[in-house]
Amino acid sequence: MAGRTGSCPGRGKAVAALLLCLAAPMLSACTATPPPPPPEPTVAARALTPAERQTLARAEALLTRNCMRERGFSFHVVEDLPDGVDRLFPYVVDDEGWAAEHGYGSDIRRKRDTLAAKNPNQLYFRSLTAERRSAAVDALNGPEPTGLEARVPGMGTIRHSDQGCESEAQRSLYSDLRKWYSAWKVTDALERSVPPAVTQDGRFTAAVSRWSACMRAKGHPYRSPLEARQRFVRPAGGSHATEIATATAEARCARTSGLAKTARTLARAERARTESAHPTEFTTRKTLESGALNRARDIVKAG
Repeated sequence: MAGRTGSCPGRGKAVAALLLCLAAPMLSACTATPPPPPPEPTVAARALTPAERQTLARAEALLTRNCMRERGFSFHVVEDLPDGVDRLFPYVVDDEGWAAEHGYGSDIRRKRDTLAAKNPNQLYFRSLTAERRSAAVDALNGPEPTGLEARVPGMGTIRHSDQGCESEAQRSLYSDLRKWYSAWKVTDALERSVPPAVTQDGRFTAAVSRWSACMRAKGHPYRSPLEARQRFVRPAGGSHATEIATATAEARCARTSGLAKTARTLARAERARTESAHPTEFTTRKTLESGALNRARDIVKAG
């Protein structure tokens, strides 16, 4: 969601200085050609760590907040919702310590629901009049889905406005907004395609069968990790003690059956295959994210 104006502090001063130079060429300050800015140091393209991506996300939120304020609206920088079981363990819960504390994450789901209900941005937007809310949404997202596009494999072309505070924040971070948007959307979709490809692999399904046999031997008759977690993630899905016991057994069987190792091996291979098939998009994203990291750190430090 990005901005049309007010996104480049100092732009007005720069224009005013340029007009002064054009109007008064005899001034010595205008007669000397300013030296070119030093080139930005080359940053090696690499995949960022989760913590570094969090820094980028926070910097983007801070820039979005500043842009929205300039346009007369409120915007709050909020903490990310805690990751649930599907995000942390897309294939099988394989961390016994986590399982012993969270089970299948029903406690985390409740926390996410509570935080989402109290989200200050949602509360703020709902408090606005219909006309004011529409203006705020336009300020955040841009008025029309034009200016940015990405051709996503299997999804066709998706578009977004380049005239809103979200896009303005991304432009400030990554410089080349069009390249960033396209690379981001394509790679994000491709990354999301990895788990379905893994779970359809015959080696994965064979390991699931071994896992299921292990679970039955422990008194938990589930055919797959997905079936087990679905039993507990919904409201009133079972007692917390039973959830903990089942998830802990799942983690142990994930290790002894080889399911956890199989899933990791297949996921690495599928990610490598995906990146090899789309090198331009992945390299572009890594390059732009790596190059933005120091800017993001400065923005987060300034607050």
